[in-house]
Amino acid sequence: MTDTSKDPFLGDDEVDLDDIENERLAAKGTRSLSEIYNRCNVAISEPASYTEAATDKNWVNAMNNEISMIQKNITWMLVDRLKRKNIISVKWIFRIKLNPNGSVNKYKARFVVKGYAQVYGEDYIETFAAVARHDTIKMLIALSTREEWSIYCLDVKSAFLNGYLLEDIFIKQPEGYVEEGFEGKVCKLIKALFDLKQAPRA
Repeated sequence: MTDTSKDPFLGDDEVDLDDIENERLAAKGTRSLSEIYNRCNVAISEPASYTEAATDKNWVNAMNNEISMIQKNITWMLVDRLKRKNIISVKWIFRIKLNPNGSVNKYKARFVVKGYAQVYGEDYIETFAAVARHDTIKMLIALSTREEWSIYCLDVKSAFLNGYLLEDIFIKQPEGYVEEGFEGKVCKLIKALFDLKQAPRA
């Protein structure tokens, strides 16, 4: 009688992948197929639009946090729409931040400006931003080591939202957060937003 429990496509000397996983014979550092599928599912679950995100409370909370931070920093003020002024469109970007083991750490919603729609000479002029050279940073670390100084690393949350703008920039109100009774108004930026061409130097 033929043994039908054995895979007919495997030879006598071949081992089923399930047996490898069950017996923990996989090479160190590799991931099981279930882990890979879970990571892929997390990656493709990021919404592509506000409409998709609005159906999930995790993304709604993330958007609320982003708008709350923007309002706290007094990033814009509502004004009447002006003729002959470029009103820049905006969008939501959604990302899932993962822990080293692949589990979800945070749902992040970012409200950004479509900087490619800015007009040179009207919405921006200079975009260059001075940054520290790596050699300078290395020198400071070496000097701190020699002098036994303490070194602190700080992360400024939403750092781009703290820079003041010199130009008059107008954007649409964020989708899903248009203020009731002020639907016809636009936002005049006081401080920078992500993806503005001059945001790094603001």
